[in-house]
Amino acid sequence: MLGALGELPGRADQARRERQALPLVRFLVRLGDIYHDFFERYPAVPKGDEKPGAVHAARVTLASVVGIALGNGMKMIGETPRERI
Repeated sequence: MLGALGELPGRADQARRERQALPLVRFLVRLGDIYHDFFERYPAVPKGDEKPGAVHAARVTLASVVGIALGNGMKMIGETPRERI
């Protein structure tokens, strides 16, 4: 997921250079898919009677970062992001 997040500036620049939103749109869809798969495997909320730990806090932070990236990317293509994903 971190690797995909690192691609955002390059994809946004590519879309700007080519004057085509499609590279950025495809990236945002892929990032959303990666986010979904990651958090299905590694939930940010502890399961059962598991105590929340640093790993859970890090996952919540990562989810926030992905939300910001998706929101900013959507704004770049002229879409209004939802407050909650």
